[in-house]
Amino acid sequence: MTTSSSRLYRNKKPLRDIVGEHLRNSIYDGTLPPGTRLVEQELAQQYSVSRLPVREALRILHNEGLVEHLPTRGVVVRTLDRRQVSELYDLREALEVLAARQAAERVAEGAENHLAATMKRAGVAAGAGDAAATHAANSSLHDEITVLSGNLLLAETLEPIVGRVDWLRRKIEDFTLIHAEHEALAEAITNGDPDAAATAARHHVRASRGRTLSGLFD
Repeated sequence: MTTSSSRLYRNKKPLRDIVGEHLRNSIYDGTLPPGTRLVEQELAQQYSVSRLPVREALRILHNEGLVEHLPTRGVVVRTLDRRQVSELYDLREALEVLAARQAAERVAEGAENHLAATMKRAGVAAGAGDAAATHAANSSLHDEITVLSGNLLLAETLEPIVGRVDWLRRKIEDFTLIHAEHEALAEAITNGDPDAAATAARHHVRASRGRTLSGLFD
C-alpha cells in the first residue's frame, strides 16, 4: 500500500524517521515477517519519497538489529533462532542488571526519576486493552532506567539490541506478569536500593527469557 506523500511531508519529523517508524511497526506487528526483502526502490515508491530517506531508515533499523544485510539477498528483516534469542537475553541480563543497580545508586544520591508516572501510564493502557500504548510505556520504562543510570557507554552498548528486545516483547504478551515485574523493579530503584534493583532486573529478564523461548520455540 502506498503511503500518502503529503501526509508524510506534513509530519515535522525527518523523513528517515517517519519511514523508519512505519517499517519498524510493520516488523513488530508481523506485516513484514522475518526474511522479507526490503528493496530501497520499492520502498521509496511505496512511501512516495526519494531513496535517500529509505536508505537512512534502513541504516537505523540495521543499527537496532531489526534488519540485516545478506550478500545474496540484500537487506532483509532479521530472522532470530533459539540460540540468537538466548544469547540476546544473556547480554540483556548483564546490561539491564547493571543499569538498574546504577539507576538506584543515583536515586539514592538524590537524582529525580519519573518511573512511577510511566508505570501508571502502562497500567492505564493495559487496563484499557491498548496493546500499542502498553508496549510503548513498557519500553519507555526501560529507556528511563538506562538514562537514569547515567552510564553513557551502557546506553550506547544497549542500542544495537533494543530493537530486537522490543520486537520480542511484542511477540509474547502477558501484561499482568510484566507489569508486576516492572512494579518491583521501579519500586526498588525509586527506593534507592541497588541490590533490590539488581535482583528485580535479573528476575524480570530471566522470566521474560523463559516466556519468550517457550512461546517461540517450544
